[in-house]
Amino acid sequence: MTDDIDSPGVQVWTVPLDRPPATVAALSRILSEREAERGDRCRFENDRRRFIVAHGALRLILAGCLDVPPEELRLERGRHGKPRLAGSSDLRFSLSHSGELALVAVTRHREVGVDVDRLRPGLPVEPFAERFFPAADARFVAAAAGPTERAERFLRLWTRKEAVVKAAGARLAQGLGLKVLTDAESESDADVVRDPSGQIPGAWSVRDLPVPDGCLAALAVAGAVAPSISGPHSVDEL
Repeated sequence: MTDDIDSPGVQVWTVPLDRPPATVAALSRILSEREAERGDRCRFENDRRRFIVAHGALRLILAGCLDVPPEELRLERGRHGKPRLAGSSDLRFSLSHSGELALVAVTRHREVGVDVDRLRPGLPVEPFAERFFPAADARFVAAAAGPTERAERFLRLWTRKEAVVKAAGARLAQGLGLKVLTDAESESDADVVRDPSGQIPGAWSVRDLPVPDGCLAALAVAGAVAPSISGPHSVDEL
């Protein structure tokens, strides 16, 4: 399912992270030494297994796009830790994981960022939004009917901001002030985001992604033109 990556759109892959021990063991063997060390630093065994599956699946997806063995891929980190393929490849990708779900976005030529996060209705999100978000965002969060809707509104904004930050290779603090909904009440598929401060240059097309109940997710791609989306694909298709 990676044969259409040469099209101008974006492939989105869903990766269930709670996999059988045999799958975890197989994926661990294609990780780089550095990735294995990062996994070993996870405090809890469940987190280590999910790290292995997420990063192993990313390697399988990229390897399918490039027609190379997954263990031969060389990944490096750029400014503010943004991952990229070493060398001159025009393939761009982003990985995000939360709980038992990971998302991978892949495209060519355009920077891309994806973010997924679990819904946490009990978190006191309103004070955070009031302190760090634009006033319109804070009002949007505060106007929710109850704690669950308040958490959903906050997380919709948060994942969109995170997606732009990850696409741009910026710092999270630079993205909190972004206005990521053209109309906070809109159900539009995509919005064009620009940073008036200039800290994150350029225009970014941002949209929500469909994910299982209990999570929210967003995708950001460089440019004002919203790309077509292929997927979500499943790693089981590989």
